[in-house]
Amino acid sequence: MRCFTQSILILILISIGLLSLSVFAVEYFRPENNSETLQLTVEEQQYLQLKQHITMCVDPDWMPYEKVDEGRHIGIVADFMRLFANKLNIHIEILPNRHWLEELTQGKPRQCDIFSLVMPTPERKQFLDFTQAYFSFPLVVAVNYQEYFIGGINDVLDKKLGIQKDYDYAELLRLQYPDIYLEKVESLDEGLEKVSRNQLYGMIASLPEVSYAFQEQYIGELKIAGKLTQKLNLTMGARNDEPLLVEIFNKAIAQLSEHEQREIINDWISIKYVSETDYELLIKVASVMLLLFVIFMYRYALIRRHNYRLRHLSVTDKLTNINNRMKLDQEIGDALSLAQRYQHHFSIIIIDIDHFKNINDKYGHLVGDYALKALAQLLSNNIRDVDTLGRWGGEEFLIICPGQTLKGGRLMAEKLRTIIDQYPFEYFAHLSCSFGVAAYAKDQNVDILLTRADNALYRAKDLGRNKVCTN
Repeated sequence: MRCFTQSILILILISIGLLSLSVFAVEYFRPENNSETLQLTVEEQQYLQLKQHITMCVDPDWMPYEKVDEGRHIGIVADFMRLFANKLNIHIEILPNRHWLEELTQGKPRQCDIFSLVMPTPERKQFLDFTQAYFSFPLVVAVNYQEYFIGGINDVLDKKLGIQKDYDYAELLRLQYPDIYLEKVESLDEGLEKVSRNQLYGMIASLPEVSYAFQEQYIGELKIAGKLTQKLNLTMGARNDEPLLVEIFNKAIAQLSEHEQREIINDWISIKYVSETDYELLIKVASVMLLLFVIFMYRYALIRRHNYRLRHLSVTDKLTNINNRMKLDQEIGDALSLAQRYQHHFSIIIIDIDHFKNINDKYGHLVGDYALKALAQLLSNNIRDVDTLGRWGGEEFLIICPGQTLKGGRLMAEKLRTIIDQYPFEYFAHLSCSFGVAAYAKDQNVDILLTRADNALYRAKDLGRNKVCTN
């Protein structure tokens, strides 16, 4: 409960702007050299002068990382690339492509000098060198809003999880967790849509992708349920037939300051908060407390409703949906206590279905169940509101009748016997019952009262059934 409350508080603080998402979401790579001037060797400087410009392949649509929008390279990666271009004092030219797979195929014939955002794989290492990572984000699981928070990937290995195809961390997860249930989807939007329709339990993606998608839609429908230990460490790829290229970009990455990294990432995934007055801060804190109170009351209502259902199930017969033996024992004990204290009258009626075994043998147990349910409904519809009906056991029912003398109990039993005898049941032509009635007598306990009613019932059966007898 403590972890749940802390998670809720963090999400609320983020949602109203009191915390920046990037404060705890992003792992910054601290620079090894913070000097303003990039220290390149003479050979590296000559290489860049001869190069004049660098061609770059990008993912055409992977926001908030990068996207080509009407010829403009935008996103987190685009801002980093502009920063690198300034540090290296060289123009970086984007090669136009519609699909990421097309970009990769251009790496082999060396049409792309660099790939802005790519993960190293054995196949790619045949034609690319890879820089050190210039930022890292955790993988998260987005689920439906009603789902519980998860502690780690091991909690959901048996659930169907979506993951984008063509992204390499899918295979890394399969290698690390052979039992994981992954379904590849075309895009993040498709995966989140399937989660919202309960076709997937959750969608695995990096935190910026999910946060960016949530800004557009799914507010109130989906949530981030947990952060995985795995991180998306993204690097640049450089053509390996010009090894100086990767060394130059590694120096540029090493010189990145924490301020430069945070400024770029905050532009795309943080939710900023500007404090204007102390009163505004007070209002926002009060809003947090109110939201926490609403959440607490909602949880309390759910627990209360759940407890009520459990209590109801504990005293209800599963087949007939009327009181069970445990509830009847309680009610008859209460009725006896009231009668002894205030000298009130009350009577009980025990009802037994005649030849019930023949119904089961002739029509089957499903029809036998129907007979029990139909009789329970018929009795419920024809007793007083103050009376208590329940299934006593097997094909026997018991009615507790407060305020009824033996004569009143007998009249009620006779009325019920006639109704049952004339009722047109669905699966068989006729059903009858035998009734035993007993009224409370002074200084008698529950066992004696029940024994008297049982004896009356046996007498009704001995007299040919479909009769009412009293004791």
